[in-house]
Amino acid sequence: GRRLLCERKRVERRATMSSSTYKKAIQGRTHKERSQPSDRKKLGFLEKHKDYVLRARDFHKKEKALQILREKAEFRNKDEFYFGMERSRTVGGVHVGDLDRSEYTQEQIMLMKTQDKKYVEMKAQVERNRCDRLRATLHNLGEAPANKHIVFVDGEAQKKDFDASEYFDTPQDYLDRSFHRPRRSQLEAGPAPKLSKTQRRRKAAAYKELEQRERRRDELEGAALRMSVEKEAMGKGRKRRIQKASQNRAGAPVYRFKKERKK
Repeated sequence: GRRLLCERKRVERRATMSSSTYKKAIQGRTHKERSQPSDRKKLGFLEKHKDYVLRARDFHKKEKALQILREKAEFRNKDEFYFGMERSRTVGGVHVGDLDRSEYTQEQIMLMKTQDKKYVEMKAQVERNRCDRLRATLHNLGEAPANKHIVFVDGEAQKKDFDASEYFDTPQDYLDRSFHRPRRSQLEAGPAPKLSKTQRRRKAAAYKELEQRERRRDELEGAALRMSVEKEAMGKGRKRRIQKASQNRAGAPVYRFKKERKK
């Protein structure tokens, strides 16, 4: 009888565990938060408890910071002094910082500007080379060809009778094109196949990239020019600015130096 009683308790325990597990698996009731009533919409969003917690934490954090600053102000030493105070100042109660500008000498500053100018010139050269490579792979439609097609003939008589349209087997309208010139047989066979949507998209992307790189190249060249002028203006000798940067197309000021005899 004792054995049957233990077996019965074990079965009841298993049944209780399975039922509790089943209850956890079933989704309970969804508790919806109360929204702002329609007659109080003008007051804005109805604050929930989680919003209040965030606002309270932020308030207490600021309150604690103000308390610490207030204690520091109360217990400060009016006779406190350190040598950094001689090179700093405050404007409207705000600390400006170190006023010492003699960290680098004039020669060191000129050397750093020279290195920056060389770096910008190197980047401009990289963009220039990339533009040349892109321009070599693209056909600039509508532009005059930069190269020339030289045809060698036997004499002056053949030179006078030379017909470029007959020699290249293409109509007169296609002679000045900078891209592929179709032959008469190709034109008689039918119109040339149109570019696919993917090819047109790649072509437009390539021309857009070329335009962006040319713009970046011009910006880098202008920056290198301005840095060069600024470096020269930092050098020795009397000079006078005759044109502002805004008045110059290159975006760099123009200086006139006094003529000095070099020994």
